[in-house]
Amino acid sequence: MSIKVTLDEFLYNAGVLGLLRVFDHAGISYTLDGQSVFFDETSFENMEEHYFNYLIYRYQENTSWYAMVSKEEMVKYCLEAEIDEKKLTELNKFIENTKRWLISNSYKNTYHLIKGENIPIAQIAKTLKKVTMKKKEAISDVKPQIEEMCSKLLECITYLKHPEAKKFIVARNLTYTTIQPFWTNVSFLNSNASKKDMYQEFQNYFTRSTQDFIESKKNEKKYAKNKLSCAICEHKMAKMSECFDLTWLQKVGVDAARKSSHYWNHNRDLFVCPICNLIYSCVPLGFTLVQGKGLFINNNQSVDKLKSSNSITLQSNGEMIQFDDLENVAYSKLLDMVDHSASARIQLEIENIQVVKFDRNNEARPYTFNILSRQRAEVLVRSKKSLDYLAGKYAKEDGEYIALYQDVMRRLYNEQSFFDLLYRLLRLSASKEFSNGVAMFHILQISTNQFKGGEKFMTGEELKKIRYYGTKLRSAYRGSENKLGGILHRLLNALKVKNANKFMETLIQAYSYKKQVIPAVFVQALEDKDKFQTIGYAFLLGLEGYSGEEKKEDESNE
Repeated sequence: MSIKVTLDEFLYNAGVLGLLRVFDHAGISYTLDGQSVFFDETSFENMEEHYFNYLIYRYQENTSWYAMVSKEEMVKYCLEAEIDEKKLTELNKFIENTKRWLISNSYKNTYHLIKGENIPIAQIAKTLKKVTMKKKEAISDVKPQIEEMCSKLLECITYLKHPEAKKFIVARNLTYTTIQPFWTNVSFLNSNASKKDMYQEFQNYFTRSTQDFIESKKNEKKYAKNKLSCAICEHKMAKMSECFDLTWLQKVGVDAARKSSHYWNHNRDLFVCPICNLIYSCVPLGFTLVQGKGLFINNNQSVDKLKSSNSITLQSNGEMIQFDDLENVAYSKLLDMVDHSASARIQLEIENIQVVKFDRNNEARPYTFNILSRQRAEVLVRSKKSLDYLAGKYAKEDGEYIALYQDVMRRLYNEQSFFDLLYRLLRLSASKEFSNGVAMFHILQISTNQFKGGEKFMTGEELKKIRYYGTKLRSAYRGSENKLGGILHRLLNALKVKNANKFMETLIQAYSYKKQVIPAVFVQALEDKDKFQTIGYAFLLGLEGYSGEEKKEDESNE
């Protein structure tokens, strides 16, 4: 029997993507057709194994298990070589963490599931203790203790590397860190299942009910009489015992037992079939997760585009990426889908796509949404180079770090001005607390792109020319830095309060003092308040000392 699944709301779509990722990893075939995916009923066989295999493959490096086994070479080095106090401190920290992890309840509740390895791991872990030196002792004096602890650590690591240990321990780690933030209280996350086999529990709750339901559908005459409809798909159930609610999904759904008033006449009429229930279990696998935060791009034009939009790698140059980088990569994926026509007019294949952010630490509101509209996408396309540059760039203000990429993206989505950010950065620059003129110029270019007409409002070349006027005036005041500082301060304050007359008055005085002619472009500053601020900040970037040499600017900020 062929199973058809069609895209729906964002959480279900994340589940569909998660299911397809499981299928891809397991080598299970399926067919895509627009917003639908087709696969054989046998695809659900051993689903519990495929589910956890993909979960482990994707996120094992985020677990305490990996933190232990990845330190094997370090422990061997400490055992065989002469180490210094710095290395001993590192070893002691590892001993402390290993002991804490191995005697924790989640580990102790899992050891009995592991077959084929008889090392008394919990007992060994209890004997782990930090190597301490007395006042007049040297490292060589505590070498026997170092060797003893390293031998025990290696024995623990040998145990952890056993396939059965990895299968159950990593799965247990990830049920709490990766699965539970999305759903809980059923299957292996039921309060009574903390010591049970999570693979078996998944099979009992999700896989078996799905297979039984598919089998019942084969009796077409009997199935045709079913009256209870799934809220997501076209499937029908014969009785309530075949139906599932969604109260187990974190922060979504209605608890029908406690809040029946949400339903007409208190009669529950919102439930899903076993197939959709299993798909919702795959929601955590549809999100891309980094450090407790996740991203899902709900590009529901087709299943194929949903997959390609979310095909994001978790590593860069051999290291796990940060969430800021993840967001940048995700948006870059979307922008790569934009087609530029021969006339350079932006033709968008995407519109009103949800970009869903997840934060497991935000208990009240774990999901937040941005909509990638046509207008926003156009701005992002024009600003792609600038956004790529801002990724990973920070400024420090009053002891707090400003993540420039994050701040800029937030402003773009909320359609907020960038001028107050430019003011703050220029103020920091004037006090020598921030010196990345490249970043400020890129922010100014993004700000220009945000205005209606984008490049028609003011081109990049025009901005560079205005910045050059500032650089030229700065050169004229060489040797009179104190006077230049006063000019810069007055111009910056005039920009902050949007006082074009005060700005022009200060500018006229500055040029007159050096007997120079004011560039005609400043006449435009009086025509429009947005142009006034754009021209003003471009000019101040040059006056502050940014010449446009990106390589030099980058090196000064290393």
